[in-house]
Amino acid sequence: MNAPATVALKPYQLAALLVLFMTAFAAPLTTAFNIGAIITEFGASRVEAGFVMTAEGLSVAASALIASRLITRYYLKTLLFGGLICVAAGSGLTLLATDVPMMVGCRILAGIGIGTVVSTVMATAARTPKPEMTFGWVNGCAGAFISVLGLTVPFAILRGGLDGAYALYLALSLFGMLLLLLIPNSKTPVHAAPASRSEDKPLSKFSASAGWIALFGLGIFFFGQAGIAAFIERIGASIDVSLSTVGTIFFFGGLLTIVGPIGAGIVGSRFGATKPLVLIGSLFCLAVLVIALGGDKMSFYLSVPLLMILPAILLPSFLGGLAVVDPTGRLAGAQPAFATMGGALGPVAAGAVADVGGFGTLGWFVFVMLIIGLTLMAAATLKADGIRTRPLHPAE
Repeated sequence: MNAPATVALKPYQLAALLVLFMTAFAAPLTTAFNIGAIITEFGASRVEAGFVMTAEGLSVAASALIASRLITRYYLKTLLFGGLICVAAGSGLTLLATDVPMMVGCRILAGIGIGTVVSTVMATAARTPKPEMTFGWVNGCAGAFISVLGLTVPFAILRGGLDGAYALYLALSLFGMLLLLLIPNSKTPVHAAPASRSEDKPLSKFSASAGWIALFGLGIFFFGQAGIAAFIERIGASIDVSLSTVGTIFFFGGLLTIVGPIGAGIVGSRFGATKPLVLIGSLFCLAVLVIALGGDKMSFYLSVPLLMILPAILLPSFLGGLAVVDPTGRLAGAQPAFATMGGALGPVAAGAVADVGGFGTLGWFVFVMLIIGLTLMAAATLKADGIRTRPLHPAE
């Protein structure tokens, strides 16, 4: 009989894991503040400051992809501890950086740790008894943590500049190490698999690769999402929406982002993974077109929060589907790599499109990217829904 893949976490253990996840992921969540602090500290250009963030993001993506392949080789605490050590070391060395190139190296080191922690947590979430609910809590907690960081990071920068921000990130990573004491140690079984199902047939090459096809689609989805999100403030300015008003919209959108994913997690797999993908994906595409083509303030006010809420609602069911396709959690562990890579490259391409054709052309470009991404993501959701509907019988 195959070894079971499920890992049961007590409520306090799950809470510790989620908080640990956030302590490692704090810096990428506050990129906008970090860029401003880098420009002020080193007299850097926006391109130089952006390059620091891009280097960190690509490091996160690469390490998350590598860590997703190590899930079955190393114990949970080993991966988390190694990741947190890199995050702490990267943040500590950032405090000693004297120029932008040195800071790039420090943030690459931190990115290696961030990607390792994020991948490990996502893989563990996929192995819980109700992965949709766990992923809902992950995304809901991210929304809450963004709100907290939105208050603390600016204060830290005002008090200590760039060093103030990264001293805070260092302190958070050290606190994450303390939380390791509350988290159970476990190792994913190499051959973990669900109970066998009647009338199973050998998987086709397409079915065996469905999860990776879907993750590639997820990267394209976030490529489009990041592209339009990067220019929200500029689109708002074009219709006389002030920066403070955009900030207020994001604040309330962030509050809804706490509730939305948790609600999606409670619903769980009741409607499968494909129906939410189609419904939420369609609404997201519509919101993008309204923002880019609407041209009036009311449609802007109503649509911008959807850019934050809808992806967060979509991810629990999608990642739950990945957990069905691959119970080891390796696919879910690789998810941050594809999402981060798409998010890092999207604004660059979107900027080029907007410069050539304006925001209307950008809207249609993002729409096409989203449709392609959602279509590829359906490779995994359809596979997962097919597995869920087959009758079970005990594995031999």
